[in-house]
Amino acid sequence: MPVISCGGMRYQHKWQDVAPRDIPRANQENLEACIHRALELGINHIETARGYGTSEMQLGALLPKLPRDKMIVQTKVTPRTTAEEFLRTFETSMDYLKLEHVDLLSLHGINNRQTLDWSLQKNGCLAAARKLQKEGRCRYIGFSTHATTDMILEAVNTGEFDYVNLHWYFVNDLNWPAVQAAHRLFSRRPCFNLYKNDFCRG
Repeated sequence: MPVISCGGMRYQHKWQDVAPRDIPRANQENLEACIHRALELGINHIETARGYGTSEMQLGALLPKLPRDKMIVQTKVTPRTTAEEFLRTFETSMDYLKLEHVDLLSLHGINNRQTLDWSLQKNGCLAAARKLQKEGRCRYIGFSTHATTDMILEAVNTGEFDYVNLHWYFVNDLNWPAVQAAHRLFSRRPCFNLYKNDFCRG
């Protein structure tokens, strides 16, 4: 993982899906310039989410034209009440991205007990994600979170995930116990990513 990621939450046109023809040319050109410049600088972790509006759609106009083996592409899908709904949402993401697989698939926003339960329940979202992994649709499965530290620790300590995206700052190290727990559990695995704004480790 690069130390800096190219996050896709803010350069999209809208927070809602729109028809591709409704995306202004200037906005699309700006997004593509950001991606090209990031890759030039060695920032090859391209991150987005189904919840980021037109971000996936706009990335899908560019990413298939770039060397796939030079990028680490991540998208995120929010846990749903059923695995079927989770899989449908993932397929929408892939249709927009126009890729055969993503390197990192996050369960987006395990922020409370309900989303953790939906993820871990028998035949739930995590099981659906593991099925996608076996099919080669994603390489590693993790979760992103804005939860309290105790909830993050509980999710990490299940040992069911390959990585975690979490907030950690030098000036606010509240989640440091979760960083340490993730390091113990994930550091022997091929992919170890701690992320939000200030800290990535690869």
